Amino acid sequence: MEHDELLASILNSDTNPEHPAEFKARYDIMECLSEQQGITTFLVMDHNGNSAVAKCYDRSLWTLADNSSILSNLDHKGLPKQIASFENEDVLITVREYVEGIPLSRYAQENELSAEEIIRICTELCDILAYLHHRAEPIIHRDIKPQNIIIGSDGSVSLIDFDIARVYRVGHETDTVFFGTLAYAPPEQYGFSQTDARTDIYSLGIVLRWLLTGSTKKNKNIRIYRPLDRIIRRCTAFSPEDRFSDVLQVKSALLAANPKSQAVRMGGFILCALLCLGILLYGGIRLYRYLTYTPFTDDAIPGYISDEERIHDAVSYMKEKYSTSMFDVTDDIATVGDLRSAMTGLYGLDRDYVYAINEDAPQENEAYFMPWGWDDGQTLNRDIAVYAAVKVHDPAIVADWSGLKDDNGYYPGVRVATAFAEKTGIMTGVNRPGDITLGELALILANADRVFETAKAG
Repeated sequence: MEHDELLASILNSDTNPEHPAEFKARYDIMECLSEQQGITTFLVMDHNGNSAVAKCYDRSLWTLADNSSILSNLDHKGLPKQIASFENEDVLITVREYVEGIPLSRYAQENELSAEEIIRICTELCDILAYLHHRAEPIIHRDIKPQNIIIGSDGSVSLIDFDIARVYRVGHETDTVFFGTLAYAPPEQYGFSQTDARTDIYSLGIVLRWLLTGSTKKNKNIRIYRPLDRIIRRCTAFSPEDRFSDVLQVKSALLAANPKSQAVRMGGFILCALLCLGILLYGGIRLYRYLTYTPFTDDAIPGYISDEERIHDAVSYMKEKYSTSMFDVTDDIATVGDLRSAMTGLYGLDRDYVYAINEDAPQENEAYFMPWGWDDGQTLNRDIAVYAAVKVHDPAIVADWSGLKDDNGYYPGVRVATAFAEKTGIMTGVNRPGDITLGELALILANADRVFETAKAG
């Protein structure tokens, strides 16, 4: 008897006069799942015993646009069905299907996820987002975060919480037009530009970083499997134009980065190529070195040496010329701080000039050695190192943009410097455009020294 009375009291607990009468007639509130500023989420049950999730928005705090008609047309296994919406002058309530499972935020804490499992979860999320983004009226979720990703008992992935609230009113905690959760939101959600599919791609990149490192922020002390690190950096680029333009591109990159897939592909390639590799390898290497290497002078460097030998030669050259050991650990990833140290310690540039931060748009300026406000911990890519190596010898080269025939969006000074470096051999031996090692930085600087010394002697 006492049990029946307790159950009755729970089922009849919705006596709040602000809730629409139609909602109270159709659903009984079972539990309050969460409560925040002006938004309350309930577990409810209809009179047929079916559970659902109801989200109640206080109209005194939120300006609302009811998108339930759009959401009710969604049909994807990874999305909860939108069931109904109810409103009066005080509140708007949306009701959706209840998704069985636990949030990814808890699932990741309770399970030691492998890289393969993380990639699987993110690729399934890509499929859900592709379904939303590719509709005739694209739907941008704007709040992709672990708490809104549900993992079912079978490992399936669902995306919840399509928040219809759009503008938080001035004077009620913040006056910023803002959608989403701070740690996962891209810059444009602060009002820099209109949000589109690349907004969700940014948040997806932050989720991937969180799954791999436990943090939403970059940490140079945590090394991420390089193919996945490249995906994260492209997803989370500050400018939307620098990100993946479509979430299916992210999915393809994730599948290609899967360590197991890469191992399978590599094994197949090795089996197919093993017979001919031995025959072609020696001749191919010799041909490659012949085509890609030109000595600066007849006796400066031997004509046929490997990239590793070039790096060793460059490190020895820099140590002898500048009495420095900063490049000795040749395999360490170089950073902007290493480059700045070389500019001040080896080439004698003024520290204030090298470390000055340009807070305006990137531009050539006598007050700044580097036109970008990067911190010392940022990894260094080849083209930026080439830009610095050319500029330290002759700033006029990188400042002359008259030879550029197009504007591809990349910084003009870097494009001029890399064109000069390709022509003169400064990039010889550094064949990858991404993050470079200290040894490769030494090679770029040594090559530049030799090029300009040869030019002066001539």
